[in-house]
Amino acid sequence: MSLSIGLTQLKRKKRKDGTIPIYIRITEDRKSRYRSTGIAVKNSDWNSNSKKVSTSHRRYQHLNIQLRHQLSEVEEIKRQLYKTDSLSMSAIMNELSEDTDTRSILHQAKEYRKHLDNDRYWEHRHFGVVINNLSAFIEKNGHSDRLDKLNSDWITGLQDYLIKDVGNGNNTVRKKMQRVRSMIRWLIKTNEIKDDPFAKVDPVARTKTNQKTKLTFEQIEAIKNLQLKQGSDLWHVRNYFMYSFYNAGIRFGDLCCLSWDNIIDGRLIYEMNKTGSRKSIQQMEPMRQILDLYRTDDCTGYIFPILQKDFTDPGELRKRISSNNVIVNRHLKAIAKKAGIQANISFHVSRHSFANYALKKGMDLYSISKALGHSDLKITEEYINSFDEELLDKSMDKLWK
Repeated sequence: MSLSIGLTQLKRKKRKDGTIPIYIRITEDRKSRYRSTGIAVKNSDWNSNSKKVSTSHRRYQHLNIQLRHQLSEVEEIKRQLYKTDSLSMSAIMNELSEDTDTRSILHQAKEYRKHLDNDRYWEHRHFGVVINNLSAFIEKNGHSDRLDKLNSDWITGLQDYLIKDVGNGNNTVRKKMQRVRSMIRWLIKTNEIKDDPFAKVDPVARTKTNQKTKLTFEQIEAIKNLQLKQGSDLWHVRNYFMYSFYNAGIRFGDLCCLSWDNIIDGRLIYEMNKTGSRKSIQQMEPMRQILDLYRTDDCTGYIFPILQKDFTDPGELRKRISSNNVIVNRHLKAIAKKAGIQANISFHVSRHSFANYALKKGMDLYSISKALGHSDLKITEEYINSFDEELLDKSMDKLWK
């Protein structure tokens, strides 16, 4: 018996964006069955001879690691079945049976999560929680797992389940349902379903926006003026926080990856990891003073000593950034305590604090939005909504004095 396992692109499943999904093909006696990898690339980015994603794809290394991992799982099943003298294509597919029903909602949810792993690390992580909710909704509450039953009643039932059974607040439910809706768009795009089941569903009401933690400029100055031992962990973290504040609240993940190549003609020019949009910020004296603390003779590599090496695997890079973020936030709490600040701060507070300071200094909404790198003014409006009360108080005070 001849049984082979390999990778292939299924061109008959070519998507509207021009990408073609990659499948694991299991062939026995000239008959083949397929298992999706959740990865899709353009034909020009696929080497049909080596069965690998070509170097022309910007994330070829990460995708090839994912493909090798999935392929090795199937090959291990093959080895185990061979040992028990029960190897066959149907036996392998039975071992993979939990994922072979392509008309299963849970199967498609897992496929969508694989798709997210291509480029959207954090969404990939968050959607794991959504899948657990979907599984409980389907398996524990007796709801259908079939794509042809995915209608407005099913979506409404899921929404009610998250509120009543899981106990999620309205804003959490809205976020989870937005992730489910993104999956639905993907299912429509990949021709798995035709109609949008959200079309007749009323979303839960948004609850009042939580107050975002932000620091006053006086508190920022208190952090800046702390006497900290040069070269200590707290000294470095204070520098990271201040540099972020001065540069319109650079996110921690972006700050970690800044290199001296990003400083061009007195400007900080970089691409935001979250949105992919380009930022260009003139380096004023406060920023230059911090940069000078880290400037060396050759000025190569990372500006700040957060990452100790270059990462070729984007997934590993994100994990390292995440673990460093935890450490930095712990140090920030110690810094806040030394500065007499009671607020529970994290690195992201530098972003809130910049927006709050810019608003108080009279910067218009469009400029704040551009500085923060938001793609839509509505995002900025929601972002600074919790800062409005203090400004209103001052305006009323001036009005009635």
